[in-house]
Amino acid sequence: MLFRSVLAALALAAVTGLVGLAASAAPTPVPGGANGVSAVSGKLGETVFNGVLRIKIVALREATDADHAELAARSSDLTPTADKKVLVMQSLLRNGVHDEFIDLLQYTLADKDDVSVEIPTNALKNANIHILQGAAGRQTGAVLVDKDFVPVKLIVQCLTCGSHSGFRPVRFTIPAQ
Repeated sequence: MLFRSVLAALALAAVTGLVGLAASAAPTPVPGGANGVSAVSGKLGETVFNGVLRIKIVALREATDADHAELAARSSDLTPTADKKVLVMQSLLRNGVHDEFIDLLQYTLADKDDVSVEIPTNALKNANIHILQGAAGRQTGAVLVDKDFVPVKLIVQCLTCGSHSGFRPVRFTIPAQ
């Protein structure tokens, strides 16, 4: 009888401890948004190697008057208005594999609430980039966003890389300015 009471008390203590641990555990983030992409991480201005490319985001800034003249020639969708602004992104890509890199990259900006905006591929200069082994290439892109949009992340993904390519997405943290 005493043995059963001791076992019951130990079982109750164990269950109570597990319930306490479960209640104090951090909640699982909701999947999706900019945090839904499994990616290599880095900070804006750092060079990050993802298994295929060494990627460096050289600049992410609001477009200047000189930029607007060039962008207007490329696309009418990049004209700022009273409630919209244009963000310009510049990247330096270095091929880190033995093969040529000829794939299409996608750049996505996300704000603190994971509201995401893709830089359209038709707004990328050198979108169909061709980087020889050991060489580098530059891309510049622009996107029209709300005036109050403040990006905190930039995600770089490959749209045309096969699963065999080894390309891993990269998430850059953008420091507050």
